[in-house]
Amino acid sequence: MTQSQIKTPKIEWNQMINLPSRYSAVTSTLMSGGFGSVQPVRDNFLGRDVLFKFMQSGNDDGQLRNEIQMLAKARSKHIVEIYDVIKDDLGSVQGIIIEHLKGRSFENFYLEASSDPSAYLKVIYQIAQALTVLHAANIVHRDLKLDNIKASSSGVVKLFDFGISVEGADYHTKLNRGTLVYAAPELFVPGALITKEMDIYALGVCAWALASNITPKVLFERPPQGSASVPSIDTVMPGKLAAEVVALIDSCLSKKPASRPSADRICQVLKNHLVRDEHRGTFVYNNNLYELSKDNRRVSIKFKGYGGIVTVYDGVRFEVVGVEGDVYINNRVAVTGTVLHDACVLTFGRAELKSNRYWVTFSSSHPEVIL
Repeated sequence: MTQSQIKTPKIEWNQMINLPSRYSAVTSTLMSGGFGSVQPVRDNFLGRDVLFKFMQSGNDDGQLRNEIQMLAKARSKHIVEIYDVIKDDLGSVQGIIIEHLKGRSFENFYLEASSDPSAYLKVIYQIAQALTVLHAANIVHRDLKLDNIKASSSGVVKLFDFGISVEGADYHTKLNRGTLVYAAPELFVPGALITKEMDIYALGVCAWALASNITPKVLFERPPQGSASVPSIDTVMPGKLAAEVVALIDSCLSKKPASRPSADRICQVLKNHLVRDEHRGTFVYNNNLYELSKDNRRVSIKFKGYGGIVTVYDGVRFEVVGVEGDVYINNRVAVTGTVLHDACVLTFGRAELKSNRYWVTFSSSHPEVIL
């Protein structure tokens, strides 16, 4: 259910719900979805606008209770907040009070994606942040799509509508509920097992929808991609994204669930590219400092007769590009292509030299993504 766009007159069932005096209606219109409706209300006690969400039919109470449970277990600045649960005199749940997201929606974001690839990646990054928290709590959203993400007034992207979310690793669906185009191929079988990889697939579709208003035809097939794979995101963002990012987004839409990256992996890769050229790596030997950064992309350290190493900063990572003699990184033999850890110790000289070797420490900064 979307928090915006569709507005309908109040329905009769809402007339039966008496909100506590703490809340007062802001408007007589509703924002409605497939199962629930949302009414903007004013929290008179805290002096803020919020949303009152309720089901259109009493038969859907289970979906509302499910949403309450999921929102209570997964807390993140990228997940809509639940503030209150509204019950009747008998204690039955009538609805919930949730955060009112007053920022932008993303159905037309494709108009600006190509001209601002950094903003494009920031939206995907924030959705992946929400999924990271959900998946860590063993929750699968199941209905990730552009209609279910919106920005707060401060611009933070948030995920909402947890009505069909599930918890645990062994949930088999009976109704195969999902949204066409966003639903992964493995959902199109009887009793499909609901997995986190399905959310990752939907994230890949979101990445496409954020970049283009033309949806690949193969996503409409049932199951999707039966005749061919989805084209690379590079076809609609040509030359705008780093090769590693293109490969990452493309892998989200792999027909094989095991080939899709985790939400945490997506966050790690996108973060590195969003803070490109902002890292600093520092080697320390006695009182000598050697820094890797956008202003000094190459550092060579050599101890004659013991060993040497050459490291470069490509804007994203610190990588070993040359080794001679005996050099170890955290007691492992240094080889070309090794990416230096956030903090590690480089040892120069054979192990049998023991204390007669040289030790150099390395540490790198952790720049934050500015949203």
